[in-house]
Amino acid sequence: MKTYTKNEIAEIADQALNQAILHIQNHLGQTDGGIAGIYFSGDNDKIILEILKSYIRTEINFAEEPA
Repeated sequence: MKTYTKNEIAEIADQALNQAILHIQNHLGQTDGGIAGIYFSGDNDKIILEILKSYIRTEINFAEEPA
C-alpha cells in the first residue's frame, strides 16, 4: 500500500471538495462560482476538508493489501 503524505491527503480532500461543488453547480445549472467562493471562504471549507481528510486517512488505514 502506498504511503501518503499530509500534503497528498490534503490535495485529495481539496480535489474532492472542488469536484463536489462543481457537481452541485452543474446539476443546478449554475455557471458562476461566486456563491461557492463566498460560501466556502472561512470556516465552512476548513470543516469539510477536515472531515474529508479524516475519511481519507480511514480509507488508507483500512485498505486491504493486494493478494
